[in-house]
Amino acid sequence: MSLIGWLRSFFQAEHPVGGTPTMIPPARRQDYPWFDRIDGDDLEQGDILENCPVFLPPEDLTLPDPDKPLNVNFKWEDRDLIVMSQSCDLAKGRPKVDDVLLCAVWKRSELTNTPLAKDDGMEGARQGRFPGFHLLAACGISGFEREVRIVDFRRVYSLPLAFVRNKAMSANRIRLLPPYREHLSQSFARFFMRVGLPVDIPSFTSKK
Repeated sequence: MSLIGWLRSFFQAEHPVGGTPTMIPPARRQDYPWFDRIDGDDLEQGDILENCPVFLPPEDLTLPDPDKPLNVNFKWEDRDLIVMSQSCDLAKGRPKVDDVLLCAVWKRSELTNTPLAKDDGMEGARQGRFPGFHLLAACGISGFEREVRIVDFRRVYSLPLAFVRNKAMSANRIRLLPPYREHLSQSFARFFMRVGLPVDIPSFTSKK
């Protein structure tokens, strides 16, 4: 199916003209998979890199005279990350960036001491009430079976593009597919575009 045909079928099914959004019938849900299995170093937004090293400077790092050499020990940790940079900026042979923007991805089972540990917290995140988090569906691809995971927009990392390509080459991975990838990007933008007003309009429902 062409991209135009896919978009037409998606919007006709989920957003019918003159009507309200409808759920995709169960028989057609296989037409809208969340993930695909990917190999090689061709990167796109939505690629999930598992056990990718991130580098953490010491909290007490001070910056002395820039003309003097400085030896610093950085810690590094392996974390699951998802690519947030735009796919067009990562195109092989014509990249527009030197570094890749990534966010942390947590398994639900790892979040034992947070509001997301409970079903009502996960439901709130699913409905977008926690702008710092974005849910990814469970993955059932053979060899890549994963539980529901949470993208953490509060933990953002930048790694060199060549480094990320080498990491991608080292193992197969899964990629978030449209329209779920665009939904993730929209949530990321919404998190950063929040504006707190110094004087807000009073609530119309609260009673004093």
